[in-house]
Amino acid sequence: MRRLQQLGGTTRAANGDEVDALPRSTVSTILRGDKLPRSEFVSAFVTACLVYGGQPPEKVAEATERWLAHWRALYATGATEGAEGRPARDAPLAEEPKRWSVPRHLPLGAPFLAGRAAELDVAEQLFRRQSGGGVFLVTGSVGVGKSAFAVRWAHSLIDDFPDGQLYVDLRGPHGPLDSQQALGVLLGSLGVHEDDCPKDPWRRVERYRSLIAGRRMLVVLDNACDAEQVRPLLATGEHCRTVVTSRNRMSGLVAREAAQRLVLEVLSSEAACAVLSAVIDEAHLVEARAELEELAELCGYLPLVLRLAAVKFTDRPGQGFKSFVRSMRDGGQLLSLALDGDTGSSIQDELEFSYRRLGLDAKRFFRKIGLVDETGFTLEAGAALAGIPLAEADRLTAQLESEHLVAEVGGRRFTMPRVLQAFARAMERNAGEARTLMLA
Repeated sequence: MRRLQQLGGTTRAANGDEVDALPRSTVSTILRGDKLPRSEFVSAFVTACLVYGGQPPEKVAEATERWLAHWRALYATGATEGAEGRPARDAPLAEEPKRWSVPRHLPLGAPFLAGRAAELDVAEQLFRRQSGGGVFLVTGSVGVGKSAFAVRWAHSLIDDFPDGQLYVDLRGPHGPLDSQQALGVLLGSLGVHEDDCPKDPWRRVERYRSLIAGRRMLVVLDNACDAEQVRPLLATGEHCRTVVTSRNRMSGLVAREAAQRLVLEVLSSEAACAVLSAVIDEAHLVEARAELEELAELCGYLPLVLRLAAVKFTDRPGQGFKSFVRSMRDGGQLLSLALDGDTGSSIQDELEFSYRRLGLDAKRFFRKIGLVDETGFTLEAGAALAGIPLAEADRLTAQLESEHLVAEVGGRRFTMPRVLQAFARAMERNAGEARTLMLA
């Protein structure tokens, strides 16, 4: 037993202390009991026994995974997982076995999703063509409606995933979640108490994957920053699917995990006007079609900006719709769009989140190209504005493209929506004021 204890190595207790993975008292209790041991114990015990028996590493790994598969099958049937060190005979005789509670964690779907019927059809076709486990990436610029689209799509797939749907907002209430924090949320959704979450990062990944293996589950990872954040969270079961939303194109996820990428473009003018008309009473839009189309254009045909603008007008309709549209021609008014008391409903905050993720060179380049007019810029013009070599302008433009802060419109010409341009100009003014203060 002492040798097995040595071969079992160490693990982290709930309080963070490093302890033996196979304490002799625990081994004795579990082997005499009738409760299902924890998966960490199974892994450590089987590994120690096989290593003690002189098995090669590949055989050890294969056999350990086989025993863990048996453990997962028992856990899925509702077998009670006992606390290590607690004799089974001490458990109440009337204790009910743990039941699998199907998680249904998708947020409320948007009741109105204008102009996305074609994209939903494409997403459905991608899903039906995908065999085995699959990853789907919904990407696009800030405010283009990625989350609303993904949630609406996920709700349409509920019947395909009877074992549950998991959802995590990777932005988090206090900043982006790292992979380990997100895994804690997912494990909690699967019924694992916070104190029972493995402390070791890889064991946490293994626990997550073990619990969903063999089940038909959908995992939605919303507002992801990059592929590194997402990879440990991907559902790897054969009958599971993962939907990821991100402003980043995540080319690495497409290349390495064969993710199916769906890019959401800005709405058409007609769809954008429909978004505005769904919020603003038609009485205010009489003989104001031109102003309605102008407001849609000022908002960059972005659903988030459109809804914020529409709600802002309905909060104070006495000013008149035409007067309101004239005020929105000021870029500062566009950037001020927000809902009082509703965090996460500010276009300024959304843009700042993307801006903070850029490197110093990319930030400076973004500010400079915001000075061009609405027709956009060429790489040569961008290089001249920023005072950098053409190759550097090409590299930085590619970075901004990856984050959907600029878009190519043909002929190696690039542009950005009006609201992003207003933001870039505001950042350039702030940077100029900071330089002035430093020189004063």
